[in-house]
Amino acid sequence: MSDDPKPKEVISDPPTGDDPTAPGSPVPRISYTYRGEGTGWVQVALWQVGKMFLQVIAVLFFHVRITGRENIPRRGGALLVTNHQSLLDPWLIGIALARQIHYMARESLFNGGWLQYVFERTNAFPVRRGRADSAAMREAIARLDKGYLVNIFPEATRTTDGTIGPIAAGVAIIVRRARAPVIPIVIEGAFEAWPRGRRWPRLRSIRLLYGREIPHDQLVGLSADEIAVRIRREMIHLQHQLQSPHAKASRRRFECDMQAGRRRLVVSRELSA
Repeated sequence: MSDDPKPKEVISDPPTGDDPTAPGSPVPRISYTYRGEGTGWVQVALWQVGKMFLQVIAVLFFHVRITGRENIPRRGGALLVTNHQSLLDPWLIGIALARQIHYMARESLFNGGWLQYVFERTNAFPVRRGRADSAAMREAIARLDKGYLVNIFPEATRTTDGTIGPIAAGVAIIVRRARAPVIPIVIEGAFEAWPRGRRWPRLRSIRLLYGREIPHDQLVGLSADEIAVRIRREMIHLQHQLQSPHAKASRRRFECDMQAGRRRLVVSRELSA
């Protein structure tokens, strides 16, 4: 069992500039209960039973094939960075692993009720999308420091075309401050199974590849942009390994973004000269 403290209520930070205590505040704080991994039989049973149930669905309906499981460490913290193709992605990542995973999930899932309870019991914690969320980053770092596996979707949103997009700036903060390796993961086929905008999933084959870890000491000395580039390159490389039909488009998108970044840097230097 875990050495975590008893379940406790956690209040996330409000976005910068918003006062959650002010009357009529448009953006309230997010309240959830940090329960800890393996802190009781309910948590363990929910995770194990849920995993077995989802394994059956994965095999019967999506013919899921998973490779690279040996790249996940048996103990100790690791930051899993995964491309985001569909709503299927979170549970696909964990069904083949012996260890539990902690998920950074969008704040709209934490609106109370039984659904929030299930997310809390399966190690999820909220993050505000579209803005820097220092509370979510601190929580991710704390769980990595406890020796947990923490998964984030570094693109911050689901893909609209199957390609791998830019990496969110907050990823570099977590990478620098947590003394944990980064493990890139790529899911292929989930976009075809359940693309953004489709109400229900359809039967398609899905593959998942756990990549080799990027040691922390290879990333800690890099700039935020360099960390984002390294992670994105590794994920695109995994897409090519899976022979994804989106791999070439991901590479072209990456090269275009790099060219655009260099142009912005030139303009910025000219303006400051």
